[in-house]
Parts: sequence; C-alpha cells; structure tokens
Amino acid sequence: MILNSLNETRSIEVITFAGRERGIVFLGKTFVADRSFNSLNAAIAACRKDLDLGLAILITPNADKFQVWVSVPNQMIFHAA
Repeated sequence: MILNSLNETRSIEVITFAGRERGIVFLGKTFVADRSFNSLNAAIAACRKDLDLGLAILITPNADKFQVWVSVPNQMIFHAA
C-alpha cells in the first residue's frame, strides 16, 4: 500500500530480534523501516519479492525519497514503546 503521508500512522519504537527499531502502526499492524529509494517505481519494484511472499508492505514519501516499511508479526516484537 502506498500512503501519501505518515499522518495516518502512529510512530513507535519496537524491540525485535534485530534490536531497537523505529516503527509505525497502521490499521492495527506494526511496520518497521526497511529501505529508501529515490523513486516510487524503484520502491515498488524492490518490494515485489516481499509482496509475492505475502508480506504486508507500506511505502511512504520521506523528503525526496520513498521509505519502504515491512510488517512485523506480533510474535517478533519483544517490546513496543
């Protein structure tokens, strides 16, 4: 899903297997920042494999780049603040 802004999300910090990460909550799901791309088309193309695996992906504008966020199952979150 492509969001026009982060206004519809809630920012959080989560602790996962990877450590402390910046996250957002959208429609009751938690997402963590993954990668940034210079164009929307590049971000969409890079997400194709994740989408094919059934992962939930968000893409948001971030200054002059597009940030990709990947969903994190609740079982992988040790703590959210």
